[in-house]
Amino acid sequence: MATIKDVAKLAGVSIATVSNVLNGRRYVSPELRSAVLQAVRTLGYVPNGVAQSLRSRKTQTLGLIVPDITNPFFNGLVRVLERSARDRGYQMLLSNSEENAELEFDLALALASRQVDGLIVIPTQDSPEYLRKLKADGLPVVLLDRIGGEDDLDRVGVDNFQAARVGTEFLIRQGHREILLLVSTLELSNIRDRVEGYRQALAAAGIPQDPRWVVECGKDAPSLEAVLEAIRQRRPTAIFASTNRLSLLAIQAIRRLKLGFPEEISLLGFDDFEWSTLLEPYLSAVVQPIEALGFQAAQILLDRLKGDTSPPKRVLLACDLAGRQSVRRIG
Repeated sequence: MATIKDVAKLAGVSIATVSNVLNGRRYVSPELRSAVLQAVRTLGYVPNGVAQSLRSRKTQTLGLIVPDITNPFFNGLVRVLERSARDRGYQMLLSNSEENAELEFDLALALASRQVDGLIVIPTQDSPEYLRKLKADGLPVVLLDRIGGEDDLDRVGVDNFQAARVGTEFLIRQGHREILLLVSTLELSNIRDRVEGYRQALAAAGIPQDPRWVVECGKDAPSLEAVLEAIRQRRPTAIFASTNRLSLLAIQAIRRLKLGFPEEISLLGFDDFEWSTLLEPYLSAVVQPIEALGFQAAQILLDRLKGDTSPPKRVLLACDLAGRQSVRRIG
């Protein structure tokens, strides 16, 4: 376990400088402050003051960290979580990590320092080490949506494997065999599970698999060019977009290429929102249970705060499928 001495040594500063950076009581130059914070992140160091605060008074506040507040899926979860907390007499403190692991770490420490009673995190990567340290220091933590890893943290998400398999099987039943799968990043286990569900559905239908039909578009700024190039080269009859942002990107690519939609190419999205039925063709989509996801995560955290000491929970919820105009039957 890292100590303040380890942080000082790695940053090349004195222990007093590290202490001043972390407690904010004295001025430290931007250069030294940056070096100290980088060392803290690298070592996963949680200051003793934070650990002590976790064992002190209750504040009736919960911390919530999301990776992108502009994403309608995460925005929907925020609304459910905030309402669930308020109904139980808690206030929710929201932070946006902007898909930045270092910022997420800083935000988590800041929320812990503010003595939140518990923390819900949609992480930028699978099972961050610092969250296990915060839990060991007495802070209840629940991982939501991105729940890869095996440790003692509570987790709530959907069955991504089954959701992608059901979606792919739906396209196959409509006569599609040339199905292009768009993914954000294979660094996240929930996306890898969606890829595996897609692959197993193809295998069960006797459709040959080619890794080039899985297109990684990027997590932070998905690449339109990657989608355009894949459509030009593969000429799919259907696209399965594995996130809501990629659904929009796929529609943009289809319009850019002036393809008949859905006459020449069909589209199945992941996540269902108001815009799905604003413009024709209405978007067919795998539908994640946002209300149930948020409620379950809040319930588990609040139960922990009431003294629940049962083994770590891993909740997987089923998705639905909304078949609409964007998927055309062929053959």
